[in-house]
Amino acid sequence: MRTAFLLAVVLAAPLCAQPQRDVFKVDFTIRDSGDAGGKAGRKYSMLVYGGNKGIFKIGNRVPVTTGGGGVGQSTQFTYVDVGVNIECTVQETANGKIGLRGDIDLSTSVAQEKPAPAPTISQIRLSFETAIPPGKATSVASFDDPVTSRKFDVEAVAAKVN
Repeated sequence: MRTAFLLAVVLAAPLCAQPQRDVFKVDFTIRDSGDAGGKAGRKYSMLVYGGNKGIFKIGNRVPVTTGGGGVGQSTQFTYVDVGVNIECTVQETANGKIGLRGDIDLSTSVAQEKPAPAPTISQIRLSFETAIPPGKATSVASFDDPVTSRKFDVEAVAAKVN
């Protein structure tokens, strides 16, 4: 009887000893001066375990011809993700701030005047690593698009939820 009890304790110990993991809510607001809703911006939110990566993808997959298409051959395609892609990692720092590392990719397929063999993809990519105060909206990037006269602002808010 005692052996069965000890065996149950030993087997259950790893389940009971799991450390509590911090969960963070991360909000990104992306404002585009060329967008009619630019003042409010586009909002993206995710819940992420501390130290883990959160991934957010919204958009379309644009087909690009990669081969074939000749007589008797079938056309082969690959697909390019366009839209908003956000990857972020969060971790509480020793000074009470939240360490935030992010990669943001904003892309779109550009309309062309005449047919082309492949679409033109407009892309803006950001990578940042910073520390922000918990629960406070903080600008993590601001830039002018070199191709158009549009200006982009990226704001982040992160807070522990448990």
